[in-house]
Amino acid sequence: MKISESTILTLTTVIAGIAALFTLIGLTTPKWLRNGFGLWNCNNVCSPSTAALTILSLLCLVIGFVLLVLLLIRVLPRKFRFLPLCLLVISTLFLLISTASYLRHVGIIGYSYELVVTAHAFAFFASVLFAFWFGITTNGKTGTTTTTRSTIQSPTIVLPTSRVL
Repeated sequence: MKISESTILTLTTVIAGIAALFTLIGLTTPKWLRNGFGLWNCNNVCSPSTAALTILSLLCLVIGFVLLVLLLIRVLPRKFRFLPLCLLVISTLFLLISTASYLRHVGIIGYSYELVVTAHAFAFFASVLFAFWFGITTNGKTGTTTTTRSTIQSPTIVLPTSRVL
């Protein structure tokens, strides 16, 4: 079964949009802690690095989503096709670091934290899928498999025999 390039790119765009949506919801909802404190009003329990990294990740996801849409409608020039991949990978790393830094300060989590972890999974999957698409389109050979036989002999290693004294 062959999957077209536009199908992979559309799926990547949808998944990146879902990741951006989950990140936005996770940032704005008030249940980072189970007792009802959010990321913005946490009574000196949360770290500001968590909020900053999550906001940076959201910006990277939104810009990456816009670039993916532009790539999907073929407006983005060919030489800039690597930019969405870079932004998706950076946002994935920022989401991972923000969730790890939050767990370092606070051990009790709520549903807002879990939304950001889910957004991280979607962003990671979108970056892997886009890297696959990028590899296919850069190579220029989509859906073709070539089998060639090598006529070069594989090297053999000859170990010296030991002499018995």
